[in-house]
Amino acid sequence: MLDTGQLPLSGEPLLWFQQGLLSATQKEYEQAVVSYDCVLRVRPDCFDVWYERGLALENLGTYNDAIASYDRALQLEPPKDIACVIWQNRGDAQQYGLGQYADAIASYDRALQANSEHYQAWQNRGNALLYGFNQYAEAIASYDRALQLKPDYYLAWRNRGNALIELTRYSEAIASYDRALEIEPNDQAASYGRSCALERSGLAYKQPTTNPVWYGRGYSELNPLDEAAIEANETSVFIAHPGTNHTQQQPIFVLEDEQGTREITLEKSSYSIGRDPKSDICLHSQFVSRQHATLLKILRDDGTYIYQIVDGALGGKRSTNGLMINGRKHRAWDLAHDDVVVFGPQVRALYFTSPQPPLDSSPD
Repeated sequence: MLDTGQLPLSGEPLLWFQQGLLSATQKEYEQAVVSYDCVLRVRPDCFDVWYERGLALENLGTYNDAIASYDRALQLEPPKDIACVIWQNRGDAQQYGLGQYADAIASYDRALQANSEHYQAWQNRGNALLYGFNQYAEAIASYDRALQLKPDYYLAWRNRGNALIELTRYSEAIASYDRALEIEPNDQAASYGRSCALERSGLAYKQPTTNPVWYGRGYSELNPLDEAAIEANETSVFIAHPGTNHTQQQPIFVLEDEQGTREITLEKSSYSIGRDPKSDICLHSQFVSRQHATLLKILRDDGTYIYQIVDGALGGKRSTNGLMINGRKHRAWDLAHDDVVVFGPQVRALYFTSPQPPLDSSPD
């Protein structure tokens, strides 16, 4: 909730607003929007409500509607410090929700015009420059500004490392990852990035990659032979149809993301995977793509089947981060028991083809 110091609501509108906040806290975002709409029917001049409505819509994945709500809040000319927060959230919806990096940077710039010391706006501006445009030096400048304002901001240290590694400045990248891990020892993404920087430090002759390093143990780009093999594999697979009868153990996807750990028994012929709430397997993280990957059930000649994971949507564009499988980046991969698939920071899946012990959701 915005810290405005005073909320210009009373009576029934205030009760509806409080109910909306409660619903949002309980992740009941659709109900939250209904409550906020009840307030706005009688008090359309309350920017706080438009802002909270935007947050709920963003959590529902309806990013254009969220941006429209943020715009209504901004039209009501809130104080500068409040406008800064709204512009920053507007930029987040554009960047992480819609992939509109240029528009996101424009929103972050408006946020920083209102409050040049908003460290989160600097950090997210850096992300848009890094992951949207591969502008590594410019991204580092934004991360440095965020860290001047908040030296213990581990996300900025981690992403600064990601930018430095793309510039092949490996020792500096390792130092940034070390700072991130000093602040947040459980940051897997920083740990993965550090491992990657250590491995790459002996390969400094290579050109920077066009895809940012997020994330796996021993990151590696595919070579042309890998690409050719994948292309051949993608054109020759036989997808099992629903109802195919097999007696083998059904595989399990153990998924870890911002909502915790959960098991998914795989049985369908295909699954869409991504941040889009309509995905068959929804990934709860702003750092993965809306349509990140596809799982395909492949029937073998002996009557058994496997699952193949493919980067991006079938027939569509690839994901932003790509797929890191067992520490290497792949466009497509035939999954085997104990494979680890990393989609992005703090988002991964473990693939099992045999019965597993009860799920342990305790931290590593």
